[in-house]
Amino acid sequence: MMDNMIADQISIDNEKQIITRNERIARRQKITSRVADEGSLLGSTSDISHILLHELSVFVNKLSTANSLAEMRTSTESLKNAIGAIEGKVASGEVELPYQVKGQTAALDEALMRAHGVSSLLK
Repeated sequence: MMDNMIADQISIDNEKQIITRNERIARRQKITSRVADEGSLLGSTSDISHILLHELSVFVNKLSTANSLAEMRTSTESLKNAIGAIEGKVASGEVELPYQVKGQTAALDEALMRAHGVSSLLK
């Protein structure tokens, strides 16, 4: 009797995992067919990462030499010109970012888990 209960629970858990995996695959297929293929998404991610890296570098270098509040504000101009409009687009609902749908905590947890997994393999 106990063995059947354990087996039933394992079957239910396995079924839930399969359903979750299939839903994830279906979502990814929709993204690929309606938005962009994996290479294009990776390219966009790379482009944005490089833009942010460059603009953050410009900002940090200018900020580190600022001697006044006015110079501090001036140091933000390049970064603001590059990405400042995004805030308004998100606030107005013109753009919705995937992490907002997933939830910020879930997106960060997922990113940290993947980063840790990759780091573990690199050791």
